[in-house]
Amino acid sequence: MKKMSYFITLIAAFLSFSLHTFASSIIVVNGYSVRFRSEPNTNSSTIIYKEFNPGVELTYLETASSGSGCSGPWYKAKYQDTTGYICSDYAILKEEEINSDDYAEYRDYLKALGFPDTYIPYLVNLHKDHPNWQFKVMNVDLDFDKMVSIEYDGYSQGWSLIEDYGSYYDGYKSTDSWAYNYLTNVFRNNYEGGGSRWYAANKQVIGYYLDPRNFLNTSQIFMFENLSYNEKYHTKSGIEAMLKNTFMDNKLADAENEKTYADAFIDASTKYNVSPYVLISRVIQEVGAGGSTIVSGTVSGYVGYYNFYNIKAYGNTAEETINNGLAYAKSVGWDTPYKAIVGGASFLSEDYIAQGQDTLYLQKWDLFGPKYGAHQYMQNIQAPASESIKTYNGYKNINLLDSSFVFTIPVFKNMPTSTSLPNKGNPNNYLSSLSVNGSYLFETATHDTEFNLNLDSSSGSIDIAASKVSSKSTISGTGSVALSGTSQTVSVVVTAENGSIRTYNINITRNEDVSLDISEILRVLDIKNDGSYIYGYSLGTDIATIVKAIQDKEPKATVSTFNKDGAEKSNGIIASGDKINIKTDREEKNYTIVIYGDASSDGKISSADYIAVKNHIMNVKSLSDLEKIYADANKDGKVNSADYITIKNHIMDVKKIEQ
Repeated sequence: MKKMSYFITLIAAFLSFSLHTFASSIIVVNGYSVRFRSEPNTNSSTIIYKEFNPGVELTYLETASSGSGCSGPWYKAKYQDTTGYICSDYAILKEEEINSDDYAEYRDYLKALGFPDTYIPYLVNLHKDHPNWQFKVMNVDLDFDKMVSIEYDGYSQGWSLIEDYGSYYDGYKSTDSWAYNYLTNVFRNNYEGGGSRWYAANKQVIGYYLDPRNFLNTSQIFMFENLSYNEKYHTKSGIEAMLKNTFMDNKLADAENEKTYADAFIDASTKYNVSPYVLISRVIQEVGAGGSTIVSGTVSGYVGYYNFYNIKAYGNTAEETINNGLAYAKSVGWDTPYKAIVGGASFLSEDYIAQGQDTLYLQKWDLFGPKYGAHQYMQNIQAPASESIKTYNGYKNINLLDSSFVFTIPVFKNMPTSTSLPNKGNPNNYLSSLSVNGSYLFETATHDTEFNLNLDSSSGSIDIAASKVSSKSTISGTGSVALSGTSQTVSVVVTAENGSIRTYNINITRNEDVSLDISEILRVLDIKNDGSYIYGYSLGTDIATIVKAIQDKEPKATVSTFNKDGAEKSNGIIASGDKINIKTDREEKNYTIVIYGDASSDGKISSADYIAVKNHIMNVKSLSDLEKIYADANKDGKVNSADYITIKNHIMDVKKIEQ
């Protein structure tokens, strides 16, 4: 077919858009804070949801025959149980297929350029709406997965970070040990150049933002636009239109020379051969439409200095980041907004565009060897996606979308069929504690998930209690559980917010020939203990009474008792420092008895005890570490005058010491 007939066919196909069919029914959001509307127009009254971000999927229903406020068509779609409309500028109809009879030759043309089949449906769709746009292949001499690993392995330099203000995107963050602690649910956020809101992205998220196919839509295609200056459509009126509703709108950037911000951007562009629209988008990305402290000119120590592109602005705190950026601005003499805008453009142009990184995409993803990934302008992996939307809106506002843009799109070796974002929910599915019948299997989070428990055959049920590390996870399997047979496994299941599951198994054995756990014996007898000490007994309790209670509960237990000096003590009142050894056919444990206030270890609370405390306080005679535990009559972890008074009040019957 000759070229002329191809263009006639192309025009006919463009006019017959309503006949196009689609092979897929899934729409994937590819913009930020995208609105889902009740009608195909941008009236404020039509908003149903306003926070759709990249990766949200909707069910495609049909393409609206009419609408307003969207440069492309409106898609009618279903999200959960709600039906509405979404602008195609911010969404991809996955694997959209244009009628092959209409665009067969253009498909062949793209294939001849070197675009893989998985790219072609998106590029055909863009070509249909914008026939003047041109697409070029950039063949990357690297496997896709290798580049993902390179970016991910650059964690120590914070190569690939995402921003999260309130734990909304925990599922996007790395959960490797260097980035996350499952036992505390804490993500690392101290990467150089980042800050408290910046976290290492996981490999799936890096892969999604690295994959060019996810951004071959009307707005985000501009991350692949050549960043050089083009006087045909980079006009001052266009710059002024992009500056509308920002802190730079109709303001002076150099009062002495009467230079406006629009002048600054046009001068920067012509001097350094860089797109002014990209510069404006970069400024808004870095400091916001309302500006930030680093462009206020009022920071102490750096009054009158500005840094519009956050060049050299890095640190572990916001203050450190701003000070470093302004220190650089001061070193190069950026003492007016004009100088900062023009001077910063030279950094972008000479250090990046002139080095071949001449698209927003390439300024984040350094695809030039031998050290891939190292020379990047930004750590934020989402920056090209969001900045490209600003560029698109700038062109749209000045009616330039039908210009002859050239987009250079990377193609990696061995690319996956597709990439997607993970569930954004928190990944933590750990328990912080687990107990059976009031006795802890663990009291602080652990990586262990298998636990063995031996019970008396008379136990007909157990009561399981658990707490979770993350408040966003859910627990099932707790409460009262009936027991049957001689052995069974009871499972407690924790489901993270992102749906991942962790199972804790309690393997229970009920056997008459197996003695009780010693901790279970003490629990049933209501004997207070912390693993090393037994306490809570009333003054004057006979040690033989304690021994009998233990053996009545577990006849197989052997109980031996000793005084503080290690001599056997089978009867008589208990005293601080007495020892109890409990031995069963499965375990053996030793405990020391504590009587609070019995600092002298005679089983009584008398003047001898408050004299011992007084001598310790006055450095006459210090108590040993064990004696300090006995002397701590008020149980506050210290031995001081408060304990002296507590013992004295006990002796005088003012207030008895509670054991």
